[in-house]
Amino acid sequence: MATAQKAQTWTESYKDMYHTSLNQKIAHIIQCVDAPNNTLFEIIENIRKQHPALDPELGQIIIQGELGRHITSPTCADCGSKVHKKYDNKRECITMLGTITINCPYYACPKCKAVHTPSEDALNLRHGEYQYDMQKIAALFGAKKTFEEAAEMMNEIYRFDISADTVHKLTNQVASEIGLAEITPTAEEVAQIIEYISEDNYRRPILVFSADGAMVPIRTEEKGQPHCWREAKGIRGYLLDNDKVVLLLSWHQISNVIEFRQFLAELRKQDTIPLDKVRLCFVGDGPKWIWDSVKEYFPECRQVLDYYHCSEQLHDFSKIHFPEAKMARSWIEQAKVRLFHNNASHVIAGLKRMKCKTAEAKAERGNLANYLKKNKDRIEYGRLRRGGYPLGSGKIESANKLITQVSDLF
Repeated sequence: MATAQKAQTWTESYKDMYHTSLNQKIAHIIQCVDAPNNTLFEIIENIRKQHPALDPELGQIIIQGELGRHITSPTCADCGSKVHKKYDNKRECITMLGTITINCPYYACPKCKAVHTPSEDALNLRHGEYQYDMQKIAALFGAKKTFEEAAEMMNEIYRFDISADTVHKLTNQVASEIGLAEITPTAEEVAQIIEYISEDNYRRPILVFSADGAMVPIRTEEKGQPHCWREAKGIRGYLLDNDKVVLLLSWHQISNVIEFRQFLAELRKQDTIPLDKVRLCFVGDGPKWIWDSVKEYFPECRQVLDYYHCSEQLHDFSKIHFPEAKMARSWIEQAKVRLFHNNASHVIAGLKRMKCKTAEAKAERGNLANYLKKNKDRIEYGRLRRGGYPLGSGKIESANKLITQVSDLF
């Protein structure tokens, strides 16, 4: 009998301890929720930092209770009239905490007929079941894996029945809403980076931009429609000084020339680049749309024709014109030496004096001469090398190839 009484005492003691702990936990969760000041995304982020294993039902009760305490029957924001409650809309929200159901009252203004959903607005609920925290995870996984793999990983970790198609849509929505502000540092951050990279140097660092395009396979959104190929344009910006390289921005997107130019226009408008602290340089492989865009928005920028593309043009012509590989190699080396000594005019003049035996060689000779003539001011490689400028656009080339290969898996 005494043992049973002791057991009962212990049980009551444990209940008291649990209730005390639960009361403290609820008080702390209420602070994490802080509705309606926080959106649902912010609430989930706060709770996961402090209580990652929180029961979603408890979270739902507290969120709903805090909304009920602070959101009373509102007045119309348009005309100031008292609005009437029409019905309750129960929103099922899939979050990283689990699935929670939020009761969102629907109000209508009898005077101006405006519709108000204060709970949805306060929590900034996303259309559909999957909320912004899940969209964030879907975009992170979807950017690194195929959509099928991303869905499999999310289902394994969070125990949700999310499909690859849903991951695809969530990821695309994030990508469509990303603007220049999200991928570029602020003017203060750029100034700090420049100060760091310029330390103990007598000349200004080089801010290098490079751009390129690549064809990527695109999964069509409409059922029954075949996949297609579209061009992804990319641009990278990084600070360069001797052995220091600091990436500033990287933008790769399915876009046309107009959208690419808009990106450059916005970049210039933001005025985050202190032009008096850096030497601007743009490295490209020669398409006219790139050079025209750069000249319009960054006329002070030093333009550099990618050395490896230029070298490739020399090799292509030499294979057609010279019958022997030894003669071709000799001409290529001489042409490169002249280009490094800023003598592109000599190379062009030499091409015009060449006697071509075939119509194909003659046509290729004309193409190469025009190519060098158009890019004459961009191939002063010796002067550029002495100034510390980069001669190649390998960083943007490899970035676009990676984007292409990854998208091919989708």
